[in-house]
Amino acid sequence: MKARAPVILFTLLASFLIPILIGNVYATSGCISGCQVTVTSNVPTADGIIWVRIDNGTGTYCGSNPCTVSLPQSSPPTFTFANNTVHTITVLNTTFTGPSTQGHYAWKEWANYYTTANPIIWTTSPMLRIPTAGSTNGILYNYTSTAGFTAVFDKQFQYTLSFNDASGSPLSPAPTSVTLSAQTSGGTTTITQYTGFLSNDIYTVTGASWEGWTIGTTSPGTLDLTSGPATKTVSLQAYPATVHVVDNNNNPISGANVTVTLVNQTSRSIITDSKGDAKIGEIPQGSYQLIVVFQNQQIGPLQENAITNPTATVQMNVGSTATSTATSAIVLLTVFGLAFFLILLAIKVRKPPPPPTI
Repeated sequence: MKARAPVILFTLLASFLIPILIGNVYATSGCISGCQVTVTSNVPTADGIIWVRIDNGTGTYCGSNPCTVSLPQSSPPTFTFANNTVHTITVLNTTFTGPSTQGHYAWKEWANYYTTANPIIWTTSPMLRIPTAGSTNGILYNYTSTAGFTAVFDKQFQYTLSFNDASGSPLSPAPTSVTLSAQTSGGTTTITQYTGFLSNDIYTVTGASWEGWTIGTTSPGTLDLTSGPATKTVSLQAYPATVHVVDNNNNPISGANVTVTLVNQTSRSIITDSKGDAKIGEIPQGSYQLIVVFQNQQIGPLQENAITNPTATVQMNVGSTATSTATSAIVLLTVFGLAFFLILLAIKVRKPPPPPTI
C-alpha cells in the first residue's frame, strides 16, 4: 500500500507524545494474516466483567472462534484477524453497578494508550470498528505489532445536594443550576438536577444561578465522591429580609404596601401584617431597593442591605408623635404639681393662730 501523508504525520506526532504500540499505519509492510488486537477494560475485575461481541456474532471469524467474550482487567483477550478485513468489537453492558464498591459504571469511550498522560480516544460509540485501508470511522487494520485498546467506563457515585440561605434556613426555590469544580480532573460541571450520579471525584460548588442572578456560597465545603455516595447541604449568598413599618409612636402599621426591587431588577410587593412586618424572603447578594406606601404617603426609594440589616425599620408620618405626647405629660405633671403646692400654701395661710398663753 502507498503511504498517505496525513496519516504518516499523525503517526509521527503520536510517536513523540505516547509510547508506540501501533506503527506504520498504511505502511507497505505489516501483518499479513495475523493482525492482532488486545482489548481490556478500566473496570476492576472485582467490580464487574465487561462483555464484548465480535462482528455482531456473525461472519467468518465467529465460525471458528467464540464471538461473545469477557474483558477481565488482567489477562485481557487478544483477537487475531486476517489482513485487509473489516471487523467490529462491541461492548454489550454499557451501564451497571459494581458489586465490590457499589459504584455506578457508565460507558464512556474506546481509548488507545489509556494509562498514559495523553490517551487517544478512538470513538465514543460502544462499537470499535477495524476498517479496510482508506476507510474512516475506526482504527486502521494494518499495524506491525499488537494494538491495545481499552473499553473505558466512567465510575460514578450517587450525590444529593440541598441548599440553605445564609441564615441556615432551607432555600426556596432551589437554584436553577449549580456549577461544580472537580478537584482531580480539574474540569467544571454544571448540573440542574440535585440528585443523580457524578464521576468519582471531589467537587466544590463554585456558584449557582438563583432568581435570575449568579451568586456564590457562604460555606461551600466539598462533595466527596471518591469512594462512595455523598450528601451535602450548601449555603448560598441569599439573605432573608424583613421590612418593619411603624408609626410616629413606633406602633406597628398593618396594611402598608412594601415594594422591593432586587439586584436582578425583579420586584416583589408585600402587605404588612398585624405586627407591621413584610417578610420579603431571600435576597440574592443582599442589597435591594425599598418603597413603602400607606394612606397616600410614600417613603423611599431607600437602599437596604439584608446582610448588614436583616430587618429594615421604616417609620411613617402618621399618628401623634412620641415627642408631643411626652411634652403634654410633662406639662400636665407640672400643672398638677403647681396646683398641689398652691393648695398646701392656701391651707397654711388660712390656719388660725394658736390661742394666747395666759
